Amino acid sequence: MEKYLLADFQSELSQIKDYIKHIQQVNDLVEIEIPDIPVFHEFKTHFLSFRNDKKLFEYKAIIISLYGLLEKYIDLWIQEYLFNLSRLVSYDKLLESFRNRHFELSMKLIEVISKGQQPKFNRLKREDVLRKLNNCIVNPTSYELNVEAFTIQTGNLKHSRIEDKFKLIDIIISKELIKDTELITLTGLSTDQIQNTESSVLFGKIDELVERRNILAHGAKIDDLLDLSTLKPYIDFFEKYCVAVYRVLEEKDIENHTIEKYSEVFCKSVLKNKSIIAVSIENYSIKIGTSIIIKTASHGREHFYKKTIKSLGKDGKNDYQELKIEEKIDIAIGIENQEMLPITTQCMFYLLNNNG
Repeated sequence: MEKYLLADFQSELSQIKDYIKHIQQVNDLVEIEIPDIPVFHEFKTHFLSFRNDKKLFEYKAIIISLYGLLEKYIDLWIQEYLFNLSRLVSYDKLLESFRNRHFELSMKLIEVISKGQQPKFNRLKREDVLRKLNNCIVNPTSYELNVEAFTIQTGNLKHSRIEDKFKLIDIIISKELIKDTELITLTGLSTDQIQNTESSVLFGKIDELVERRNILAHGAKIDDLLDLSTLKPYIDFFEKYCVAVYRVLEEKDIENHTIEKYSEVFCKSVLKNKSIIAVSIENYSIKIGTSIIIKTASHGREHFYKKTIKSLGKDGKNDYQELKIEEKIDIAIGIENQEMLPITTQCMFYLLNNNG
């Protein structure tokens, strides 16, 4: 998964946060008493004359923008995940159920394009969808999935709809999300309570934001505007939720790479703030800038991390740019571990196949 797709989401969300901060600063400014400045008096009079309309407009802008981010990035991340999958696994090795789903969804995409039902697909051509579908069969080792077909909108993107989208790519998203500590902490529930709580309740803040957007979209009367302070916990949860969704796809993508392109190596020790990994290898060529994959396990969940190799050492020397190993030998691999991943010798370590 490309990191910029998460960074872009966080950047756009920061713009919404900055907008809210600006609103609050303007509101605070109006409360200040500054005599004998005509332009400020005029500004304050104007502000107070449409305060309620302004509040409604700002509320609409925030809610609609949040929903737009949800819909945009869930689709982008799923498409990126599927694009990577097609570069890793030949079509004939994908699950038959997935291949059948891809065919059916591709046919549906052609119908949606033909009828112009969803503007986000206006740039697509039916002929290209058919060409990709045909190529999956005639050239299964070099093909493209119709990734857009998996993001056809079937309703407003509440959590249950997000669950449905992820089922199409064989991921049970709720099962993965409840293992994300940062997200689940915001629910205020214990581990036992989480296991016995419906996902619609756990992720209810997402559904409420979507429902509020629906009310705005249909022009219905709004009886309970959320003020800025009340919006904050919703936005905090929204951010953790979306980041957690990205992480699920990122780790699944790393796992796919591990299976298809990497081989396990034996780890002898982990040193220096868990940033130096000593491994035994033979008949292998390794260089700085390539990756090592680390699989950890905690609280019943496996985590996959892909880290760039920053240094290589052998026989007490640590400034190698590349090592070409024939006979079995111990080497030191240096990585960045700023987040202090729980790396131990009990983890599993994988290096890119020399033909990968």
